[in-house]
Amino acid sequence: MMRLFIATPVTLLFYKKLQEELSPYINGNWSKGFNLHLTHLFIGEGDPENYKFDLNIPNEQIVAKGFGFFNRKILYLKAASPNIDSIHNQLLDKIDIDSKPFKPHITLCRIKNIKDFSKVKEILAKYEILETKIDFNVYLYNSTLTQNGPVYKKIYKY
Repeated sequence: MMRLFIATPVTLLFYKKLQEELSPYINGNWSKGFNLHLTHLFIGEGDPENYKFDLNIPNEQIVAKGFGFFNRKILYLKAASPNIDSIHNQLLDKIDIDSKPFKPHITLCRIKNIKDFSKVKEILAKYEILETKIDFNVYLYNSTLTQNGPVYKKIYKY
């Protein structure tokens, strides 16, 4: 049994600079750059063999642009494409799992507290115009929780 999720890996060229600019105003746990991803479905504990099947991957790119917050506890980058919901919907057809409504996003920081929200918004506004195109690659990942944060390993490509 492994802790599993299905996601698309993400590379953000501006991420390190954004993190440096925001860190004085946000206390939190920043996602490591090599761990950035868009989760299509979090599975939890499971046998990876049960999740190796075919998916119809859209022939398009995902566009990451703009920022949002979940209850000021998570800072995320918004993600969109014409058929971005299709992977999540296909997975729900194949896997019997309770799932939250799908909101495509890339988690950047799990926030403990924000020292100056107006300054955070000012910095984010500079990055709002940046648009990152992401290839629609989808993987089954194993997530191992460690003291230094999660370690993700791709174990199957859809």
